[in-house]
Amino acid sequence: MKALAVAAAVLALCAPVHRPAAAQPPAEEERVTLAAEDGWNLGARYLKAAGDAPTVVLIHTQKSDLSEWEPWFKPLKRYGFGYLAFDLRGHGNSFVRPDGSTATWRAFAVDGQDNEYNKMLRDVEAALAFLSTNSVTGEKTVLAGSVLGANLAIKAAAIHPEVGMVIAISPVLNVNAVLSVNPLRAYGRRPLLLIAGADRARQYTEFQILNSTAKIACGRENAQVIVEAGGFGPGLVNKYNIRRVLDWIKNPRLPEVVELSSAAAAGPEPGAAEQAGTPPEDPGTPPEYDNE
Repeated sequence: MKALAVAAAVLALCAPVHRPAAAQPPAEEERVTLAAEDGWNLGARYLKAAGDAPTVVLIHTQKSDLSEWEPWFKPLKRYGFGYLAFDLRGHGNSFVRPDGSTATWRAFAVDGQDNEYNKMLRDVEAALAFLSTNSVTGEKTVLAGSVLGANLAIKAAAIHPEVGMVIAISPVLNVNAVLSVNPLRAYGRRPLLLIAGADRARQYTEFQILNSTAKIACGRENAQVIVEAGGFGPGLVNKYNIRRVLDWIKNPRLPEVVELSSAAAAGPEPGAAEQAGTPPEDPGTPPEYDNE
């Protein structure tokens, strides 16, 4: 018996000890450079997602830079989401042309289908290529943009059907010849969140056209809307409603849509969902739309 007890003790000492795996430290933001196909180098900030959480590509407004997304960074990290925010060519730290000279958006033509604003599609594609090399698949990629960035996000997603979803903040018909209607028609049946303010008549009217187009192109179950009583561009998403936006990324459905008046002057309740009427057969060629 004594020998058996000694043997058992020896076996116990030799047995492997199973300890819980040490928790991985949270990812830290990196400063990276994106390389556009035509030679522009773009300054960017990248946070790797936790596990298989999605990564949000943040595309800023014209005449701005990636710093406008600062209020998003901490909430995205808390949710475990990754993010890639970058300066579009001619903005922020992305001012060196492919030939080595420098230029800002002030030198860019605001019309013409091949102007630098339309070429910013290559900047978005550089972001998608960067994520691909970092093992982020299209279905785990969310494109989020504001005004010009919103139009570019819709256009890029129309060309890249592997992209999982788009958040378009204050999209308009035309920003410096970057159009949105036809790309939206080609977007397909994927989740799309449109965010708008109702206190500016022109922008709200254009938003209604885009919303109606989205309902047809994406399917009513995929096109969701947040309408705030006031605001335009990046300020529409703030500490009070960003959680709702990030929850939508996790589960891209909102509560049942509420019918609202189409009169922008009246304005819906903040945060209410909105549904516009039937769009015209052809909204026509919209006027040039620069940042306000």
